[in-house]
This record gives sequence, C-alpha cells and structure tokens, in this order.
Amino acid sequence: MKNSIAGPRLADGRENQRMASLEKSKSSEVPHDLLPVIRNSGVLSDRQFNDVKAKVLAGDYPTDSKALAERLIREKIITEYQARRLLANKPNGMILGKYVILDRIGSGSMGRVYKAQHQLMGRIVALKIIAPEIVSNERAVARFYREMRLVGRLDHPNVVRAFDADSSSNILYIVMEYVSGPSLAQMLKNGALPPADVVGYAAQAALGLAHAHEQGIVHRDVKPSNLLVTDDKLVKVLDLGLGVLMEADNHATFATADGIAVGTVDYMSPEQACGKDVDGRSDLYSLGCSMYHLITGRHAFPGDNPIERLGRRINGRPVPITDLRPDLPPSLVAVLDKLMANKPQDRYQTGIEAAEALTALIRSRKPAAVATAKPDPVAATAPPLPPEIIRVEPTYPGWFRPMAKLAEQKAGVAVAAIIGALAAFAGIGFAIGRLIR
Repeated sequence: MKNSIAGPRLADGRENQRMASLEKSKSSEVPHDLLPVIRNSGVLSDRQFNDVKAKVLAGDYPTDSKALAERLIREKIITEYQARRLLANKPNGMILGKYVILDRIGSGSMGRVYKAQHQLMGRIVALKIIAPEIVSNERAVARFYREMRLVGRLDHPNVVRAFDADSSSNILYIVMEYVSGPSLAQMLKNGALPPADVVGYAAQAALGLAHAHEQGIVHRDVKPSNLLVTDDKLVKVLDLGLGVLMEADNHATFATADGIAVGTVDYMSPEQACGKDVDGRSDLYSLGCSMYHLITGRHAFPGDNPIERLGRRINGRPVPITDLRPDLPPSLVAVLDKLMANKPQDRYQTGIEAAEALTALIRSRKPAAVATAKPDPVAATAPPLPPEIIRVEPTYPGWFRPMAKLAEQKAGVAVAAIIGALAAFAGIGFAIGRLIR
C-alpha cells in the first residue's frame, strides 16, 4: 500500500527545492545501494519492496541512490521525509508499533509530532512521541495511562480524538486524529486576528472543553498552539489528557517541574501557577489569555522572564486590553474580564456558560450588520409588485350556483335571468295563494 500523502507531482520550482534538499547529504553519507536501507527501514511492505527491487534490476528504476529516491518520491511510494532519512542511512525509528512515519509535523514541550499511517488500515494519523525526560517520570506516566482511559471516551467535533496510546521499545506515544489545518498560533504569526473570528474560535473551543470537563478531564495547557482550525473553520482542541505529564510530583519544586512548561506560563491560571489543584475553570482562564493574545498580538501579563510574568499573573491584573485595542466593544471586554478573573469563583463556572456568553457576542453583531448593509441598487429601482389578490368563492345554495356562474361570466344576462326568476317565483306564489283561499 503506497503512502497516500506524498501528493501529486510538484511544480518545477518545488521539485528543484526537493532535489536541493536531497543533495544536502554529503556523498560519503549517502549509501551506495539504497535497497538494503529501504528494506531495513520497514517503510515498504514485502510486496512493495520486491516490486521496487525488480524494477531496479530490470533497469526501469535507476541504481543511483539519490535518483532512485527521487523516482520513488515522484511515484508516491515514499515521502520526502522518508527519503531524507534513507539517504542519511538512518533506517531505524521509521516504524513505531503498527504505524509508518511519513513526515515530521513539529515539536513541542512534551515531544515530537509526526504524520503517520496505520500499516494495515491505511488511516492517516498524528503520532506524538512523548519526550524521554517525561517518560522517565514513572509517576507522571502512570497518571498519563489513567488519563488516556478517560480521553478514549471523548467524542466531540471540537476535540481532537485520541485513537490509541501505547509504548514500544521504551517509547511512549499517543495516536490522534490528524488535522491538516493550522493552529491559531500559526495563524497569529501573520498578525493579530480579527476579534470576531477569535470570538467564534473561542466559542467552539469552550464547547470542546466543556465536553472534556464533563468526562472529568482538565486540559491544563490551553493555548493557541493547542487550538487547531480545519479547512471548514472548525476548531479542535488538541492534547487533551497530556497536561498530567507536565505536573510535578509531590517532591518537585515548581521551577524544576516547569522546565517543561515554561513555554506555557503566559496562559496559566493563577491557581495553576501556584501549584494548586485545578478544575475546568482554570482552562477557561487559559482560553481567555489565548483570546487576549490572538486579538492583540501581545500577552496579558508581560515581563522580561517567566518568573516576572508569573508574579504579575498571581498578584496583579492583566494590562487592560482596551489599552491595546480601544476599539473593542464593551461586551467583548466584559466577557474577557470574566474569563480572566483572578479567582475561579468569579469566572464562568462551566465551558457551556462561557460558550453561551461568547455566542451571544456573535448574535449581537448580526442586527447591526443588517442595519448598516448597503441597499441593493437593483431592488431600489425595481417597480413595486402588485398586491396579491386572494379569491374567495362564497358558498351558494345548489339551485343558485348556475346563476352565480352566469353572473361571473355575463353580468347583464345574469341580472335579467335573476329578475325573471324572481318574477316567476312571485307569480307562482300568487297563484298558490288564490287556490288556498
């Protein structure tokens, strides 16, 4: 089965870049014969490998290692990432459990993330390998496994689903739904986001967090890089359940335990920064900090170092967002203030409450948008439509219906007929009266 994500043949410019990337390897590092390296890597099934080998022996594929790698990329048999590893003579580590590593997506405080493919099912997934320094903490790993049992229950459109969690050769990893879109942190690199967009994204994230909280899971690391946006503008919360790996054991100091979490200090709740127990309201505080950053491009608690920023977070108030964005509506500022209240009891108490407040901001904008909409010039010049005429047919006695129909079609004839009929009835009545006397 071929790796389906290698994609179509690239344009000439990108193909030249790809060749340049492959050429980076020194000649001495490139294996003379690439076939044994491919075989040892395990990235191809036996059938695939035998097919490639037969084509090399028959002359259909080049024998030169770099040329062969380029040909296999072009035919979507291996990926560029795999080719670089193979040409560097590093076949190990490209299979983890039942998954073939296709590409490296990125890295973070808790480990590296790869795009991978299930060998049998062909499903494309995101595979996060937990950093070795975290895996060495047996206490954290035990909590991780317990948390993963809860994460397995999560089923919500605003949550990145977890398919599997396991270890192989002392490597701890989690298999997750693959989301092709960017994170909000990546979108922020192009500048602050429109407030209306941020509100919509945050409302979706709050719903995802509410679902997790209902299952007993506190994220503990809500931040823009953990909020992914699909091509359909659907927000998915990433890394649910992994926050337990960041927490210190009972004998660790905050400084040593937070060697992993320094990068997330700017989104922590005050109670989390103090090492206290946290609940879902801590995640909502972090969501508020994320919104602040996305709208302004700056952190709510600035400082020259993590300790200074932590001190301000614990003891002070954030820089008023209106100092940076005076154009924000008071209703949005009020929601942010409540999300980022210093005390948990002063915040929204559930993700549902937060989502409703954020959604109300979106609804409140719609009437204004309609009122300020420009009139349609075509509609303004079009003649008015004639009033609708509704026909109501009265109910007549059976003997009168023929005359009513005649009156509708020929009014003059109908009037004469009716007068004649009435005269006839009058004559008949007069005759009957004479007989009775």
